[in-house]
Amino acid sequence: MLLGFSLGPAEIAVIVLIVLLIFGPSKLPQLGSSVGKMLRGFKKEMKSLEEDDEEGTIDKADEIEVTAKK
Repeated sequence: MLLGFSLGPAEIAVIVLIVLLIFGPSKLPQLGSSVGKMLRGFKKEMKSLEEDDEEGTIDKADEIEVTAKK
């Protein structure tokens, strides 16, 4: 659900038709490729941030244990 709006099959078909009319069939492969690259980059950065966050949490937990033992 996107901001309280749900997209059914009819709405998606209308959006696809409008995109096809605006960009034309010759530009759709380039558009799809660009969107795919953008999504891959976004996923890669999100995964990197999650890994950095997990590593930071583990490091802080180790620091807490060390200071508690002293």
